[in-house]
Amino acid sequence: MNFIQLNNARIAYVREGQGVPVLLLHGLGSSLQDWQPQINDLSRYAQVWALDLRGHGDSQALRAPVTVAELAGDVAEFIETVGIQDCILVGISMGGMIGFELLARRPELLGGLVVINSAPSFPLDSWAVRFKVATRLAMIRLLGLKTLGHVLAHKLFPHPEQADLRRRVAQRLASNDRVSYLHALRAILGWAAPDSVNQADVPVLVVAGDRDYTPLAFKQAYTAQLLNAKLEVVCDSGHATPLDQPEQLNALLHDFIRRDCPFTEVAAYVP
Repeated sequence: MNFIQLNNARIAYVREGQGVPVLLLHGLGSSLQDWQPQINDLSRYAQVWALDLRGHGDSQALRAPVTVAELAGDVAEFIETVGIQDCILVGISMGGMIGFELLARRPELLGGLVVINSAPSFPLDSWAVRFKVATRLAMIRLLGLKTLGHVLAHKLFPHPEQADLRRRVAQRLASNDRVSYLHALRAILGWAAPDSVNQADVPVLVVAGDRDYTPLAFKQAYTAQLLNAKLEVVCDSGHATPLDQPEQLNALLHDFIRRDCPFTEVAAYVP
């Protein structure tokens, strides 16, 4: 594990491999550890960077409200400081939201964007969504992150053979700092990327698990509005696609980088 002091926080990160720079951003309540299947695969042909977002993993805790734009500012500063402009940014869930924020505000930093089970907005536009958010907040306050981790892990990994994944992810969620988690959760509620997200001429790959929380039609609709985007669906996958279908995702990442990366030739994918 490495550390870098940015303007607003001390950030933990790892770097492995050589080649085209790829930056991995995890989701809410996760950490860079959940990217290990991708780090192992991508580092065979790419220079892989993965960081713990502020308030997560080994990075500095959140002790005040934060916005998605501010978290994206951390990532932009990280990219510039370590010198990986034109990187391929890969973000899942909240990490994908940060990717959309950068696509809108700092597209010159990105050579490509992959968003997994994410969206350019989190509207609180229905009673069903507001009820789900209220239920999660109440569960955290009354029962704690350990219970939340147990519940979410069973939703993410419902199959009997996924017991080890359930255990590891439940432990990871339970280990979060409660205050940091709540600040990060509130950051995404009602958030939307600036309208300029639809004008950025950066290649975008939208990856959707077929059992993700949000309907496929929602992802199809926003993908069609982006200037240069393609949608791929991963079969038998929930919200945690990098963990429940790593080989399918790794193949999609390889094809996207090989097709759109201006830096280097990438060999044919061998899982």
